[in-house]
Amino acid sequence: MLKKAFGWLHSPYWTEERKKEVPSAEVVNGVLDYVRGLGLSDDDLYKLLKKFPEVLGCDLESEVKLNVGKLDSDWGINGKTLRSVLLRNPKVLGYNVDCRGDCAAQCPRCWVRF
Repeated sequence: MLKKAFGWLHSPYWTEERKKEVPSAEVVNGVLDYVRGLGLSDDDLYKLLKKFPEVLGCDLESEVKLNVGKLDSDWGINGKTLRSVLLRNPKVLGYNVDCRGDCAAQCPRCWVRF
């Protein structure tokens, strides 16, 4: 799981831009604590990580928290609805491109997929 999150195994999410990185416990625990704090149980967290282990390698402030805020501000998704969205489509935590239909060839990371 950590290999995929930090560029040691190929992942369509990272394409070629992710350099191999040794994960720090502080970074991994920060993401885990934040995501768990969104109302996810340990079982939910396991399901989310199984679908999208790359979230552990996403920047907590500029990607994960920003995207949770975007889900709330743009679509009113929070609370139990947020939990459901994250379990169904956890990749939304790592979206950082919005081509608005003018393709930027970053499809695995694009909000258009949401």
